[in-house]
Amino acid sequence: MSDLVITAPGRLDIRPAAPARPDGPDEVVVEVDRVTLCGSDYGLFRGTYGGPSRYPLRFGHEWSGHVVAAGSNARPLLGRAVTGDCSRWCGRCRQCRTDRNRCERIEKFGLTVDGFSVRRRTVDRRYLYVDRHGLRPGTLAMAEFFAVVHHALRPLARTARDAEVLVVGAGALGLAAQLLLHREFAATRVTLLESDPVKRRTVEGLLEAGTALRPPPDPAELAAVDGYRAIAHWARYSLVVECSGTTAGIDCALTLAGLGSTVVWLGLPRPGTIRPDLVVAKGLTIRGFIGGTGDFPAAMRFLAEHEERAAAFVTHRRPARAAAGLLAAGPAERSATVKVQLDLADSSGPDAAGRVPDGVEP
Repeated sequence: MSDLVITAPGRLDIRPAAPARPDGPDEVVVEVDRVTLCGSDYGLFRGTYGGPSRYPLRFGHEWSGHVVAAGSNARPLLGRAVTGDCSRWCGRCRQCRTDRNRCERIEKFGLTVDGFSVRRRTVDRRYLYVDRHGLRPGTLAMAEFFAVVHHALRPLARTARDAEVLVVGAGALGLAAQLLLHREFAATRVTLLESDPVKRRTVEGLLEAGTALRPPPDPAELAAVDGYRAIAHWARYSLVVECSGTTAGIDCALTLAGLGSTVVWLGLPRPGTIRPDLVVAKGLTIRGFIGGTGDFPAAMRFLAEHEERAAAFVTHRRPARAAAGLLAAGPAERSATVKVQLDLADSSGPDAAGRVPDGVEP
C-alpha cells in the first residue's frame, strides 16, 4: 500500500504508506475505498488553488471507506462504512459553538493538513460520519460537497422556496445546488449558467426538469452595466448561488442578483478584482461558505433518497495509479467530466477511457 503525495505544483509522488494505528481511545483507522477529485485537488496540483494550502500534502477531502481498527472508545465503529469532514475543527473556541466551519483554529484535510489519498489513515472519530443508509462507495464519497451546498442553502430555505434561483457554474457544486434546490428546498425554477460549451453538453443529461441551462451574458456587456437604472434593469434573481470560483462568475452573480437579494459564494477564486459597487448599490447580502460541518447527516439522507440521480455525477472512475494523469488534465479534458473518482481498492477497473463500466456501481 502506498500514499499519493503532491510534493510541489505539478509533482505527485508515490510514497511508502505511513503507519496507521489508533494511538488514542477516540482514534480509528479507516481503509479508504474512494477519493473524489475536487477542483481544489486540481488546483493544488497545478499551483492555482485560491485558498490556504501547503506542500507536501496527501490530498483528498471527498472520500469513503470503512473502519478497520479502533481505539477503546471507538470500537462500535469497527466495520462501519464512513466518510469524513473536510474541516478539522477544535470544538472549543467561540466560533465552534455556533458554526464549526468558522473554527478559529481550523485546518482543512487534504488542503492544509494531510488528507485521504492513502489506503489507510488514522483519524479521530469525531470527524467521521457513519453511513446509516447503505450508500454505494461512490455515492458516499460525494457526501462532502453535497454537505457544503446543503449547509449554504439551509439558512435560505424560505428564500429558495417557490423562487426562481440563479446558479453560476455547472461543475459538481452547481449540479448539486440545482438538485438540492429542486428536491430539498422546493425552488420553482433554477437557471444554471455555464460558459464552457463542452461542459454544457456534458451536464445536460444530469439536470432536473425545472433547470434551464444556458451560457452567461457576455462579460463585456456585464462590465458595461453602470448607473442605477442599468443596474436595476439587470437585477433579476432573489437568490444567486455562485459555484464557478472565477471573478467573471462572481461579477455575473452580482450583476444578475436582484435588489436587496442574497448572493451565496461557494466557489473559491484566486484574489482578483470584482465589483463592490454592485454590492453597495443593490444592498446585497453576501454569504460565503467553505464547509459542510453540521450538514453531513442531512446530505447523506438526501443522497440515499436520490441516489440514482446523484450517482450519475460520477462520470469517471480510475485506479489510484492513474492519479497523476488525472490531476494533470487540461481544461478540455476536465470539461468532459463531472466527478472523477480514484478507486483505491481497485477491485474492478474502468475501460481504457476511464469510464465506469456498464453494470459496475459507482
